[in-house]
Amino acid sequence: MKLPLLKKTIIIAVLLGFSLAVHAEASVISFYVVETGLPFEAARNRNSQLWENAFMDVFFDSGYIVSNYPMMRHPKKPEGSIIDASGFDPFEAKDAGIDYILVAQLDYDNVMLPPDIITFYIFRVDNHQVIYEKQIPGLANKAEREAFNDMKGIIRELVQFVYNLR
Repeated sequence: MKLPLLKKTIIIAVLLGFSLAVHAEASVISFYVVETGLPFEAARNRNSQLWENAFMDVFFDSGYIVSNYPMMRHPKKPEGSIIDASGFDPFEAKDAGIDYILVAQLDYDNVMLPPDIITFYIFRVDNHQVIYEKQIPGLANKAEREAFNDMKGIIRELVQFVYNLR
């Protein structure tokens, strides 16, 4: 039985549209910037704000649905799991539709300088596990714009890791 050309075209368009819709599903990612080594009473640190903005920009521009938790500060580096120290509830995150939580731990030695060490953790909400951990040195002695561009380059690696999880 032969189908007229118009019907074939419609069927192909519907199948292609369905296929694209299935693959266009975006993961929901939430960010959590945790500062360590800064006193509670100190003002918000500009470097921490730059990291938070870079996460939002890069993941959003890569097609992810993004949100962030309020920035958290610990006067000293927490012992044990950063996930536990951050105090978020993975069940609540799952109920909110969040797929991944990315924690950036910024370890400061001086209020006036960028963090000495930055550690990234990617937490998969559905299995309650840290699936990625990477530590890098801070971006000292750079102009703000250059440091921001470097941050975005580092975060693009994280985007690629999350993308490969699909």
